[in-house]
Amino acid sequence: MVLKANHDLYEAELSKKEIEYLVHFTPTINLLSIFEQKKVLSRALLEKNDIEDNLLDFIEFLDEVRYDDKNYINLSISHPNYFLFRRFKERTQNKPYINWCILKIDPKYVCQKETLFSVTNAASRVAKQYGVTGDIGKFKQLFEDRLPNIRNNIRGNLKTKYPTCVQAEVLVKDQIKLKDIIEVCFENDADLANAKAALSNFDTSNFRVNTTLFENSRL
Repeated sequence: MVLKANHDLYEAELSKKEIEYLVHFTPTINLLSIFEQKKVLSRALLEKNDIEDNLLDFIEFLDEVRYDDKNYINLSISHPNYFLFRRFKERTQNKPYINWCILKIDPKYVCQKETLFSVTNAASRVAKQYGVTGDIGKFKQLFEDRLPNIRNNIRGNLKTKYPTCVQAEVLVKDQIKLKDIIEVCFENDADLANAKAALSNFDTSNFRVNTTLFENSRL
């Protein structure tokens, strides 16, 4: 991993804000590809390598709600973007073979040289007005007390580990290594058991049930 020149400033912010992980939600049917490739890949790399995958998190709503550069993987800080997550689950609720998992990812990717930050959904008009960049000022802006023109833009008593806007994004270039996935989280025991069975040939010791991550609130 190539780090930003001033990565120590980002590391200090991660420590001060007690940020333990980034998160990325994906259908459980994508896990096999992730484990086989030993990494989460951007859509651009998946297409380049002609990897067969059910990339609902890229294909569905790509132009409407996702950052339109296919070289980046969209992550949230400490809790999923539950507005977007709800839309994905509603869109797939009539597809019984689609279940969801949430990946907890090492926050060191904040310090990676090409990582970008957006104060809200990076595909939105407001995000483009604020700018999507990778500098320390932009990272700190994610946690400002007030963000004009953004829904739910006041921090109030929000814990330091959460950005002000639940739709804030960390955009990681190209790939995230499997070894940097801290946990793979599921909403219930049944989803956990099914995933473990489907990936019985792989190490699933970091698979967990974590209902809190699936709730529409940040506690």
